[in-house]
Parts: sequence; C-alpha cells; structure tokens
Amino acid sequence: MRLPDFPARQPFWRGLTSGSAALLISLALGCASPRPPRPPSLNLPEPVKDLTAQRAGDQVLLRWTTPDKTTDHLDLKGAVTAQICRIERAGAHPEPPCNVVARIAVAPGASQHPDLLPRSLTTGQHELLAYRVQLFNAHGRGAGLSPPAFAASGSAPPAVEQLRANPVPSGVQLEWQRDNTAATIELDRVLLSPPAASPNRLSHPASPKPVEGAKPNAQPRTKTRSTHPAAQKSTESAPLNQVKLQTPPPTPGHSADAGGTIDATAIMGETYSYTAQRSATATLDGHALTLRSLPSAPVRVTVRDLFPPAVPTGLEAVPGGIAASDRSIDLSWTPDTDLDLAGYFVYRQEVSPNGALTGASTRLNQTPVPGPAWRDSTAVPGQRYAYRVTAVDASGNESAPGAAVQESLRQP
Repeated sequence: MRLPDFPARQPFWRGLTSGSAALLISLALGCASPRPPRPPSLNLPEPVKDLTAQRAGDQVLLRWTTPDKTTDHLDLKGAVTAQICRIERAGAHPEPPCNVVARIAVAPGASQHPDLLPRSLTTGQHELLAYRVQLFNAHGRGAGLSPPAFAASGSAPPAVEQLRANPVPSGVQLEWQRDNTAATIELDRVLLSPPAASPNRLSHPASPKPVEGAKPNAQPRTKTRSTHPAAQKSTESAPLNQVKLQTPPPTPGHSADAGGTIDATAIMGETYSYTAQRSATATLDGHALTLRSLPSAPVRVTVRDLFPPAVPTGLEAVPGGIAASDRSIDLSWTPDTDLDLAGYFVYRQEVSPNGALTGASTRLNQTPVPGPAWRDSTAVPGQRYAYRVTAVDASGNESAPGAAVQESLRQP
C-alpha cells in the first residue's frame, strides 16, 4: 500500500515577508550588542577661550565670545551668567587669589565688560593684572575658568587735549596740546560722509595706514588727492569707514609728541571725525602690555579744496606778426605742475609814457587757457602794456598773479 505524499518541511523564514524578516534581524542585533542609556546633559556652557583685556584710562575693557554650545556640544539653553575675576600682582609667588569683580548676564556671541579700576591700581608703578571669566548656567553650574588675559595697573598716559583738524594742501593737519610724556599718539579716523564712487574710495576692512612721518613713511602729496596716483594707492587698502593712524614711537631721550601731524591719506570732499589717544607700553613678567589714555573729544572736518595753485613764473612777452593785420604780443610762461590745474588767466594793464600803470587791469580770456601761452591780438601799436598771469584749479581757486612783464607793438 502506497502512503500519501506530504509536503516537505520548509524553513520557517520562507513564509515571512521582507518587512517581518528585517524586524527580526534588527531585534536580534539589538539584543546582541546592548548600549548603555545616554545620561542627561548638564547644560554646562563651554568655557571662554578668547578673553582679551585692553587698558584705557582708569578702566580695562574685557572682550570675549560667549559660546552657544554646552560641553556636550548641544545647544546652550536658558540664562547664562559671566563671572569676572581679577588677580592683582599676577605672577607673584604665591599668586594672589582671583577676586570676583563682576557678575553679568550674557548671550551667545560677542560680549564685553569694562572693569573700572580702583584708585590704588591707577597710580604708581606698573604691575601685572590678570583676568579670567567663568560662565554659569541657570542652575549656577559652570565648566571652568577661561585662560587668563593680562593688563597693566599703574599710571596710564594723560588724555590728548585740544585736538584740532584743518584741511591743508597735503591732507588734514592735526594738532593737539603737547605733553612731555614719551608716548605714541594714536588717531582714530571715521568716515562720516557717504563713500564716494571713485577709485580712491576706502574699501578694505583691515589695513590701517600711518600718518605722515610714521613708519612706514607716508609720501607727501599735493592737494589734489582725488586724482593723484599715489593717493589712490594709499587708500585702496584702507578700511571702509575707519582708519587707525599713529605717530612714530618714542626714541630714547626724545618725546614722540610733536603736537601735531598730517593725515596725508584724507580724500578731498570727504568728511571725517578724529579722536586721539596716547599710548605707552610696559613689559611685565614677559608680557608686553599697552596702556592708553581715554579717547579725546572728537573733532570733525570736511576736506575742501580751498587752496589756489602755485603762482605762475617765467612770464615772457615778445612782439610778433609781420603784416599789420597779424600783429600781436605773444606771451609764454613756465607750466604749473598742480595736478588739478584748470588753466590760466591773462591780465593786461596800460602803461603811461612815464612808466606808470594806468586804468584797471583787464582779464583777456573769459575761460582758462589750458596751456602756458597766450597771443594778445588786441594790442594797439604804440601802446605799452603790463601783463600778468594767474593759475586756476578745477575748484575755481585762483592764484595770485605772477611778476609782470611789459611790452608794446611798434608803430607800422
């Protein structure tokens, strides 16, 4: 007798769908390598890493970046408080404690705080100060102090007084009340007028330019800075709206305070604001630290071209022409070298037989003649004339007349 046929026994997974199989595999793997649960974040702010300290007058300005992450690299949540401490006579052995001088609320990003020094730290010899910042979360917990930032205690240079700014042909003349302190003068120039759409527009954000006499030495320039190639070169790398200027550093036995200097990088037609600070350096425990005075009161100046060209020289007069209808007195003179020169005006005045000037001086040309020559075709034969020439620039500034020459046409 033949037994009935039964289906062969199949593995159980052949009847599973693909989704069910994947689920089973993931569960098996999870059971094979269990992971410990992640502890909750303590929400501790990352420590400050870029603290700086700058001494100006009786205060130290502290700057830093408040992080936006926790020590777990998560987004920082809730209020953050910065605790600032100061170490006096830093570097001493044993080093004094870091005394808390301020607690302020801060937000992620650029942060700052001015520490007003007590009188005991603003007089006398320079000593090393150290500052540190620690950030705390809303529960008063922090992750540690920042690296120290250093400043100098003791007397700061006196403030710059009576700062004045006036346009001159070579730029802006800056003057102030002199002081016998051997300190460098730092000038901060801010552009107030809208930047001009010209080749010498201030355009670069990080390259300060020295004033004339600073190092590197600024090149003297004419009053026409808007067209001078050297002017364009000197301003291409200057900041858009702010430039730092500096007088030469003091030399042994000499004060750097000359009571004034010239900003040869100023641009014609622009309006600027200037402030000034005295600056000195102290080296303490291997740290070269700068002490500045408080900024002076600002002064404002518009650089206008109020300066005439140089007086023309070398004027000569020669009778010319052969035919009676072509007779004239030809004038020539030495060319003016001002870069914004528009031309010249020619003036004529009659001379009496006894050599005296008579009548009014008359201008012969209504618009400036561009070249250093002029032909007077209106001269009357037998009449003696005195001629003088002036130079005029593109702004309409006219020079004084040069030396006169006399000439006449002979009678035909």
